[in-house]
Amino acid sequence: MYRYIHRAQCYLNHYLQQKASAKWSRTHTCWYLPCTEKNYEQLCCALREKVVLDVLELKKYLSQRKNSKPTPVAQTPTIKKPPIFKPAQKIINRQQRIIYKLSADNNDALQKFKQQLILKSYSPSTIRTYENEFRQFLQTIKDVPARDFTTQRIKDYLQYCFEKLKLSENTLHSRMNSLKFYYEQVLKREKFFWEIPRPKKPLILPKLLNENELRKLFNALTNKKHKAMLFTTYSAGLRVSEIVNLKIAHIDSKRMQMFVERAKGSPRWIKKK
Repeated sequence: MYRYIHRAQCYLNHYLQQKASAKWSRTHTCWYLPCTEKNYEQLCCALREKVVLDVLELKKYLSQRKNSKPTPVAQTPTIKKPPIFKPAQKIINRQQRIIYKLSADNNDALQKFKQQLILKSYSPSTIRTYENEFRQFLQTIKDVPARDFTTQRIKDYLQYCFEKLKLSENTLHSRMNSLKFYYEQVLKREKFFWEIPRPKKPLILPKLLNENELRKLFNALTNKKHKAMLFTTYSAGLRVSEIVNLKIAHIDSKRMQMFVERAKGSPRWIKKK
């Protein structure tokens, strides 16, 4: 029964993502779409004859929104200035490493950013990567508070990173992930990155070793412990952090399984071949 339920969920996720262009929210653990007539028709077309849509709550929401009177918002004249990004003031310490001084507001934003990462139990490597990318952003905007940035200004900054700094697609993805975490997880601005496109990653074919190369690699090891680690890593597809934290108690010889305690994302069982 579980297999059929899991298969149905996979099919439903496929239609929501590919056919209806929905996006997944880790915060609320649900699929979501902007509330527009076009998206509703697209969703109905994608799920037609597959599921039954309960639109009772949607009708109540639309009725309440129609009856509610919007409060007038005073429009203040805004002066558009071209975004200028220059490196902040730099200080050289005793080890001759360049450190950029942050403003008080942005330094407070960095501390809240790091605290939220720790509270959400992100891995140490992810925390280092996100902190470094977010620090680069704060150093570039200098004294401008990060909380005052709009979606358009974020687009201008990412364009600056691509054209002026010549950052690669992978680095841009990491920087966007850190900014998305700050604005949506720290400042609680839902769908802040909805209109910001992501750069297309280049297709890189994996480099595989043939049997002779693998045989030479394993035979070159004389240390039995190192050879056992390499065989286990290759056969189970483990990461470096996973193999170094593997213990004898994590190996179940009767069921031919290994328990990876500090796996990326969450602990998992791996069946040995």
